Parts: sequence; structure tokens; C-alpha cells
Amino acid sequence: MRKIKFITEEFFRSFHKSLLKNLLLMAMFSISHVMMVIMASYYFDLGDRYLGSTQQLGDRIWCPLELMSSEDSEIEDSLMTVTDCRNMMDYYETLRLSKDCPIISVDIPDLYMKEEDVKYFFGDRSYNNFKPEPEREAVMAEFEDEGICSLIHMKSARIDLGAYRCFDLRTQEGEGFTEQNLRLEHWSDPIPILLGSDYKGIIEPGTEFSIQCCFYDYPCRVVGILEKGAVIPQYPASANTDLSQLDSQILLPFGIQVSEPAETVDEIKKYAYLALLSLEAGIAQIPEGKVKEQVGVFQDVGKKFELPPVHVVGTTMGVDLLRKESVVSIRILLILSITLSCFTLYGIFITFYDKIQSNSRVYGIYLMNGCSLSMILIPLLLEIVVTLLPAVFVSRLMFVREDANVYYRPEAIMRAAYVIIGLVFLIGIGVVAFLMRGVDTEHLIRQED
Repeated sequence: MRKIKFITEEFFRSFHKSLLKNLLLMAMFSISHVMMVIMASYYFDLGDRYLGSTQQLGDRIWCPLELMSSEDSEIEDSLMTVTDCRNMMDYYETLRLSKDCPIISVDIPDLYMKEEDVKYFFGDRSYNNFKPEPEREAVMAEFEDEGICSLIHMKSARIDLGAYRCFDLRTQEGEGFTEQNLRLEHWSDPIPILLGSDYKGIIEPGTEFSIQCCFYDYPCRVVGILEKGAVIPQYPASANTDLSQLDSQILLPFGIQVSEPAETVDEIKKYAYLALLSLEAGIAQIPEGKVKEQVGVFQDVGKKFELPPVHVVGTTMGVDLLRKESVVSIRILLILSITLSCFTLYGIFITFYDKIQSNSRVYGIYLMNGCSLSMILIPLLLEIVVTLLPAVFVSRLMFVREDANVYYRPEAIMRAAYVIIGLVFLIGIGVVAFLMRGVDTEHLIRQED
């Protein structure tokens, strides 16, 4: 007990004697530590892409993309003019055509057909199997220029050309999605759609009708009927809906392009909105070790079209925080982080050097009275621990959040934080041991305070 009391009293005496310096070191180390963890996360892989946020299709790993996140209002505002809408469509097309980072998109939209069209095509046959909710009755809504119409909710999926090819979908009648039929000549031309095999004998290829999807009305033309048993593998967008069978589905396309220049926003906006949704529902095949570089590419393309950069879900925390910064800005932050960290370590070294020098006579008396060197070292090491401890709480506050929108791996980030703190503690032990090595008791006593 006497030893514990001595260690405690010596610790408080030394800590209180340089209280202001210690508090300043706590603040400096906490700030520099946070900055170093962020930079370490940026330059090293501390993400969670290979556990929960990625999608494996075959032998390839795909990272989900996100566009409509914290900048929803900014994105919505980007579809207010013809130029802005064209930028969104070109933005999507540029990313889709990337050879280094292919993108595919799949989602499950709410698609409605006019009840009169459904009854015309099906006649006396039941169409409950073609509805996502068989018991659901028709709804009344405004449709095209016809005013209020009775609409039927139909099963549907929406994919882009890349997904159509990736999943190796084929048709038994007509053609599938192609570069040619996904490019319209005029804004009023019908968009191509595909039907599941159960529609065979009900709606023939070449048939035209209109649908309502995501509050926009689209004229459509059936270009083909899928082979029986066509499937889309488990995909992020299909987590809560069964797309294992497309036999009773209507397949809509992403990535519609139009050759004719648009004159009004109303002509182009519904196709620009499709491009926006395609990026929101997209997944990207990013090569191993190239995530940081690809985030930079997305940033450059976004700047080119004056749009927010696509966010790669599952990126490291550092990449996520710094994704909008330029390479030059990030390098400046790295230099500042290293400089501040070095200055902080130097401050710790000087502070404890001064402590030992100013307490040298006291330590000499302790040693003359039979106190072991370890009894003197333990309070100093405790003081180092207390100086570094606030950085642990600041790190947990900054990097560990129970938030569905946080995709980085907290345990990996905290592991890096603890490693950095551990290294600094080991350096502190080394510094104290170096300063206290070969203590000459008589020399310490002869020194003046």
C-alpha cells in the first residue's frame, strides 16, 4: 500500500507541477492523432468493402455507388435546365463507358400501366401473377395528357445495358437491349422494354403502350421477350424483392440517350432522371488497390459536368472524408499532419526531459532513501499515459458511430488509432529510460534545484 500511495502522490505532484504544459500536450496530441489516423486511412486500406458493403457477382467484387446522399438538394437543382439535364446524362454515359471501372445498374421501380391497357392485353385471363401485390386494387392518378386514369401496379425491374450483358440475359423473340435501340432519334419516341416469358402470347414484340414510373410517363415499345427462367442474381437493389425469376416482369432500361437536341426541360428531364437513378443504383467493379484512384476519377468527372462526385460505398474513412479535396490539398494536409505530429512528439520529449532535470535532486533523495528506480519511473509512465489517454476518447468520438450511413469499419480505424498511441507510448518509455539510465545518486544530490 505504501508503494501505491507513493506512486500516486508522486504522479499527482509531477502532473500538477506542469499542469498547463500537460493540458496543452493532451490537446496537441489529440488533434495530431486524429489527423494522422485520417491520413493513414486515406493512404492505407482500412475500409470494409470485403465484408458487408460489397457485392460479389461470379468471381468479381463490385462496390455500390451512391449519388443522392447529403447533396440531395444540389442534385435536384442540377435538373432544372436543359444544359443541366444533358450534363447528368453525359455524366452517366461517361462513367458507364469507363473501361477501367465498369458500372452496372439494377433497381426495382414502381411501374404502372393503364387498367384499360392491362384488360385489353389479358382479356379474360387473370393478371394477378403479374402484380407485385395481387390483392392491391387499381389506383387513380394523373396519366399523360388524359387526366385522371385508373392504373395497375405491375411487376418490373430496371437495368442498364451493362447489367443486361453481365447477367447474360437472352430473348426468345425479338431483340434485347442494344446500343442502337437505347438511343432514340426524338424525345417522343417510345423507349424499348423487354417482357418476361409469361407475357408470351399476351403482348407481342412491336406492341406499343405507355407506362408511369417514378412519376414520369414513358411511351414504350416491346422489343423482345426474354427466355424462360431468365434471372438477375442477388443484387443490392433486390435485397427485399425477388428477382430470381423475370418470367412475369417488365424489364425497363437505364441509359436512354436521345439524338435530337432538347428544346425544353420537360422533354429531357425524365431521361436525365433515369441517368441519376442509374448512378444511385449502380455498382462499380474497381480493381484491387485502386479504390482511392477511382474516387479521384469520379471526382474529376463530376467537376467536368459540374455535378457532385459519385460516392463509392465502403471506401476508407479517409477517402470518404477527403473525396472532394484536390490531390494538392490532401498532400498539404499530410505535410501539416506530419509536422504537427513531430512537433507534438518533440514537445512530449522536451516536457519530460524538463521534468526529470527539474526533479533530479528529489529523485536523488528518493534513491538515497532506498526507493527503487522503477518506483520513480512508474509515475512518469503514468503521466505519459494520462497525456495520451484523451486521444483515445477523441478517436472513439470521431471514428465510431452507430450510423447506417457510415460504411467504414470502425474496428479497423480504432485499431490504427491504438497502434499510433501505442507507438507513441513506447517512444515515451524509451525517452524516460534513456534520460534515467545510469543515474548517479551523489551527482543528483549535489545539483541545485
